[in-house]
Amino acid sequence: MNWKPDIKGLIEPFTALKYLFKRPATITYPDVKRETPAGYRGFHVNDQVKCIGCGICEDICMNVAIDMVTPEEIKNPKNTSGLIPRVDYGRCCWCSLCTDVCPTKSLKLTPEYVLVTEDPNDFLYTVPEPKGDIQ
Repeated sequence: MNWKPDIKGLIEPFTALKYLFKRPATITYPDVKRETPAGYRGFHVNDQVKCIGCGICEDICMNVAIDMVTPEEIKNPKNTSGLIPRVDYGRCCWCSLCTDVCPTKSLKLTPEYVLVTEDPNDFLYTVPEPKGDIQ
């Protein structure tokens, strides 16, 4: 029986050493944040001055992620139902159907997408008003 040493098998693990001298492919989040691409579907915002509380967003949601809740203050006198949308981000798939069917275009998606919490009730998110100009 002839025995031949496997030279390739001995040397090949050492080829991984070349990666010690390359820059990492990852970023150090939260120190460095990537720019969100245009048109990214993040959290919902609702302009309560425009919202009429019709509930169409709740009806169209295929994941039953939106329900209508009573706010502390009604900001639109045309909101006859007295309700605003609340999104369950544990169920939402960010399909944007709710924003497409909104008759007053008060419900929109922002480029913000980070929500870290230990309390599961924080994912039941009463949609706030926009802080700036959202496209």
